[in-house]
Formats: sequence, structure tokens, C-alpha cells
Amino acid sequence: MAGKREERRRGTPRAWIVRRMRLPLIIASIACSLAHADAGREAPALKAGGGRKPGLVIRVEPGGWGGADTRHIETVLHAVADTLLSRLPEKLAAPIVVSHTERAPVALYERGPGGEYRVRLHARGDKWHLYVYEFAHELCHILSNYEHNVGPETVKHNQWFEETLCETASLFTLARLAERWETSPPAPHWAAEARRLRRFFEHLIAEGHRQLPAHAPLSAWLREHETALRQNPYLREKNEVVANLLLPLFASDPQNWDALAYLNLDPDDARGTLEDYLRNWYDNAPLEHKRFVAGVLALLWQGEPPAVGGVVATAPTAAAR
Repeated sequence: MAGKREERRRGTPRAWIVRRMRLPLIIASIACSLAHADAGREAPALKAGGGRKPGLVIRVEPGGWGGADTRHIETVLHAVADTLLSRLPEKLAAPIVVSHTERAPVALYERGPGGEYRVRLHARGDKWHLYVYEFAHELCHILSNYEHNVGPETVKHNQWFEETLCETASLFTLARLAERWETSPPAPHWAAEARRLRRFFEHLIAEGHRQLPAHAPLSAWLREHETALRQNPYLREKNEVVANLLLPLFASDPQNWDALAYLNLDPDDARGTLEDYLRNWYDNAPLEHKRFVAGVLALLWQGEPPAVGGVVATAPTAAAR
């Protein structure tokens, strides 16, 4: 039981097998959304050291990194945090301590002796795209209040949706940093990594299992697979179908990531229905984030979203194809 409480994720590390596939039109759609979002507001410049948020402490412990300099790892992890955080949430007054693991990446439920969050990453060496991918996922868990209402016997039937959001965070961060590092890397030698980040992002979103079957509405797909997802939140290939579809909602306005602070706050979120879980997210979110959360509901229940307090939600049909 202690092991179950200790770990956030389980399973084997992902096999990074490159497949020769034609990239779907969603790549162009997401790229346009990212560019439009940056054009609409002044993009925060990456400072030397990776655009570090004032007050945020990320400390990488030595050992197991395959020769990678911990200072360079911290640079990359701070760049990830800078991408997902428009402002520093109160909970991140606590440091994040990162160590290497030979197992799957994980954000531990139990904090360290000083109240720090503990994250373990599988990436090593100079595979910077994997550091970005893994840390964005685990940071998303922290931002989503993953440790709320958790006990040794807790079964979180809606955890699959949080896992899906965190896969979306990884995709978003890969694409955004690829774009930023082409022109504003944290140091000159990081500019060459932009191409690797972009290639990895494009490979991931083009994977065949991530594509919604032709002529299959997401609502119908969800009815077919939700029971299995509620029983096992780590059905990655199914999580990744929904992650691809959620990505344009975040790419259109990166500040939508701030809405994660209002997820998983209700005691009944662990065992409730998905509809109740998302309604609670909507109810807890402040007005500035309600339209976004309503848009998520509309995407999942295309054409028949649950009522959400008077905010008209329109499903983003282009993203759902």
C-alpha cells in the first residue's frame, strides 16, 4: 500500500520508436495557434538560464544522468516551467527536487522533509527533448493538485483525464520551446536543440494510435472507452487520442494552463462521474477560466455538452476531426 501511495505514475518507460508517417493537418493548425497566441501578446523573453520564474526553485540532484551537467538540466526544466506558468502559483513556493530513476517518470505523492515536491525523471545524457517531455508531464500533475484527497486506498476513477491533460502539457511544451529556442534560446548552444524538439513533437502527434478514427465523434469514442479508462488511467494510447484533441485549446491561449489550479479540489472528484468531475472543475474555476473549461466539456460531449452555468460553450470542431 505504501508504494501505491508513494507513486503518481507507474509502467515502463516509453519506447521512442520513430515511424515514417505523413504528418496530419493538425500540425499546421497547432503551429498557427502557437504563432497567433504569441502575436497577440508579447512573448516572455527567455533570459540566460532559461527564463526562470522569480521565486521558483528547481533543484536537480546529482547521479544517474549519464554525464549531463545538473546545471544544464535545471536550465531545461526552468524553461519548461516558464512555458506552462504565466504566473507562479502559491503552491510552488515549495521547491521541486528532481532526481533520476531507471523506472518510469513520476511525481511522488509524499513530499520531502522540507515540504518539497519530489519528481523523478528517466531521461539522461543530452536527450533534452525527453527532459522537456517528461518534466512537463510531471509538473502538470503538481499544477493539477494531484495530491489532493489522496489516501492509501484511494481509487481515482477520473485520473485518466489528468493523465491526458499532462500528455497535452508535454506536447504543448515541446512545440512552444521549439519555436522559442529557434530565436531566443537560454544560451546560444541551445538553439540547435530547437530542431530536435520540433521533430519529436511532430513525430508524437502523428503517431497512428493518437488519431481519432475517421467519422467517429469524440463523444462516441469516449462512451466506448471511458469504462476501461476509469479502471486503468495509464492506458497511454487512449489518453493520447484525447491529448491530441485538447492541444489546440491550450495552443490558442497558453494562459489556459492556469485553469489547472482549480482541478481535483472536491473530495468526490476521485470517485465521481466524469461529468461531475468536470462540472466541479468549472464551478471552482474563476470567471476568467470558465469559458475554457466549458470548451473542454463541449469538446468531450460534442453537440450535447452538459449545462455549465450560463456560459455558452462551442465545441472546436476542427480540432475534433
